[in-house]
Amino acid sequence: MLSGRTPLGWLQLTHSTSRFVVASAGVGFAVMLVFMQLGFMNMLFDATVTIHKKFFADLVVMSGSAKGIVPDSGSFSRRRLVQAAGVDGVAGFAEVYIGTLSWTKPSDGTVGQIVVFGVPTDQRVFNDPDLDAKMPSLRVLNSFLVDEGSRGDFTTFFGKIKAGDQPTVKLGGQTATAVGTFKFGASFGTEAIAIVSTETFLHLVPTRPAGVINMGLITVSPGVDAQGLADTITAVMGPTEVKVWTMSGFIGLTRDILRVESPIAIVFSFGVIVGLFVGAVIVVQILSSDVQDHLSEYATFKAIGFSNRFLLGIVLEQSAILTLAGYFPALLISLGLYRVVGAAVSMSMSMTFDRIALVFGLTAVMCAVAGSIAMRRIYSADPAEVF
Repeated sequence: MLSGRTPLGWLQLTHSTSRFVVASAGVGFAVMLVFMQLGFMNMLFDATVTIHKKFFADLVVMSGSAKGIVPDSGSFSRRRLVQAAGVDGVAGFAEVYIGTLSWTKPSDGTVGQIVVFGVPTDQRVFNDPDLDAKMPSLRVLNSFLVDEGSRGDFTTFFGKIKAGDQPTVKLGGQTATAVGTFKFGASFGTEAIAIVSTETFLHLVPTRPAGVINMGLITVSPGVDAQGLADTITAVMGPTEVKVWTMSGFIGLTRDILRVESPIAIVFSFGVIVGLFVGAVIVVQILSSDVQDHLSEYATFKAIGFSNRFLLGIVLEQSAILTLAGYFPALLISLGLYRVVGAAVSMSMSMTFDRIALVFGLTAVMCAVAGSIAMRRIYSADPAEVF
């Protein structure tokens, strides 16, 4: 369609430099808006499951009503975890207590909320060897480790801890001592995270019975299929009170729940649609104006025998040029904005190859559809009427 002829689409677009720049900027704005909406939405998903990936476990035992670790973990009886650990193929298990407590922020003295994980100090609970090495320091009652990714200006507080000092804060209404740091990173559901021993957790939350836990971690014996063992445990215990997932399955479940049920995900998805609509409107206006300005030339082509297919090729050439001219600058700008936003909210906002390809495809379709809409005037043009 386009090969072997003068690049009329390119020549028409670049004939008016200002119009070409405005059109490219319009497409770029739409592309940037789509990138940012997808980035925010996936940052929500990624941040929500960041904590999941920090735990050392092949299988996860949770309440049947659980939708994630924070804040919808639910609770269940510890004896159910012990029952699950008795199934052949289980190499080890550990219980995790989860609660949201008030704490006095060391940055400004205001009271905020902090998610606290109570874990055993004599078992491997986390994937991070450095964090595991700090577990013995939690055996002192009311000592805790604090997440360096917590939102807020805690530079002085963290500096004291790393210098060997042990500053104290009010945690759950009691005085607690910070004995170290770790790095999880904040999420949309948490401002700060602390890790304490099981004994400290029960001391900070005296209303919590020791036999009621929020999460069970199970490691599988070598050579045992994790999914098969999860199914076996579920069959033994029944799926009513608790559920058993592989860690990857639980991560997928949490992301799917967010994608389907979260109003934030719906808002961001709508933002993507709005961005594409805005871009399409801009391209339609630019191309329609160009078609109108060159209607006599298009009519001449039709009069001497060129088909609508040939003329469509010219407009689609313009659409392809606008796609490239708007997409790549917007991609570079979006990469910079991802870094800025991620640093500002202390969360990872990463650009993936799949997202790059998806947005390029959406942009190409958007411009092609807009070009086809702009072509309607050419289809109906009668050379006799034009002249």
